[in-house]
Amino acid sequence: MKLYDTARREYVKFKPGHRVGIYVCGVTPYDTSHLGHIMTFMTYDLLVRRLEDMGHDVRLVRNITDVDEPIYKKAQELGIDYRELARNETASFQKILDILNFKRAYSEPLASDYVEDMAAAVDRLYEAGFAYKLEGDFYFDTQKVQQFQRFSGFSERLLDALNEMRGGDPNRRGKKHPLDFLLWKHIDDFKDPAQWKTVVGTGRPGWHIECSIMSSKLLGLPFDIHGGGNDLIFPHHSAEIAQNIGLGYAETAKIWLHVAPILWDGEKMSKSLGNLVYAKDLLKTYEPSVIRLALMNYQHRIGGEWQPELLEEAKTLYQRVKLKSATATIQDVRKLHSSVRSALDDDLNTVDVVSALQRFVDTAVDDQDNKADQEVISILNLIGLDISKYS
Repeated sequence: MKLYDTARREYVKFKPGHRVGIYVCGVTPYDTSHLGHIMTFMTYDLLVRRLEDMGHDVRLVRNITDVDEPIYKKAQELGIDYRELARNETASFQKILDILNFKRAYSEPLASDYVEDMAAAVDRLYEAGFAYKLEGDFYFDTQKVQQFQRFSGFSERLLDALNEMRGGDPNRRGKKHPLDFLLWKHIDDFKDPAQWKTVVGTGRPGWHIECSIMSSKLLGLPFDIHGGGNDLIFPHHSAEIAQNIGLGYAETAKIWLHVAPILWDGEKMSKSLGNLVYAKDLLKTYEPSVIRLALMNYQHRIGGEWQPELLEEAKTLYQRVKLKSATATIQDVRKLHSSVRSALDDDLNTVDVVSALQRFVDTAVDDQDNKADQEVISILNLIGLDISKYS
């Protein structure tokens, strides 16, 4: 299998051992998942399916960021406890993934269950000289780790812009460097609903330290593949690498695999812009397999503008695949199976998967004595399409 590694900025051969550890940054549960989320997590679902098809024991960890400022703001607007909001949205998110035939993750840790471990890590970073205190808060000293700015390959100007766009506070007085990021937020308001008493004081962790701790606790370091949307390359994943180095780990993951966004009206789908296409709305009209197949028209590292007409094209193709599978020769079915595997092994090339399906329905020869049912089940299962017709 060949995958594109963000860290090395090149395609690399992925040759894991029997057990494969994958960590994917999950959702912040304060709104229903949109197609951007679905595209990201479908990419890793396909990766897991192909690796299991190859005989590997895959452990996918996909965290739930239930300790984060947007949740508290949304809960306050709704007049409910942030924990109730996080529980409800997490359940809604999982329901959508189940309907779309996503394989269940090996583990879906809640950030709130690891706060003591996060605080202990912040304390270690402080004692080791990688962090400093500022008015009760703790910040990571990014000048101590060169990899923080090098991982993304972005220019200093872009790093500065992204830092401010993605939750940084470059203009805070007293910071050693504008890119230094928050490790621990001190809280002295007893009414604040999300605070913990820890070794570094009363407060809550910053976003970046959460994934460093959950991934290392559940998979150990280094693990095989770390992923998420490509908007996480900086600062989030850059920060993870820096923190882990400060904690004594030279390497976080062997491969970094990122997914580009699905756009709507020329912009990345986001809650702040309100340009969202929700999976739950599409499911009112289209089968789950049709939605998955429509998204496979996008190369995961490129993304692109959402085209609703792809749903009708996918619906037609899916119907034709089911009909043709019932009559095609076993030789043609096996040829399709080989083509699908080869496409997935080529950096999860779902565009070629769709092309292989199209060639199959256009060219496969009919056979009155079709005996390819089990092969068809394997193909559809490999790409996460509904196999109920054949089960």
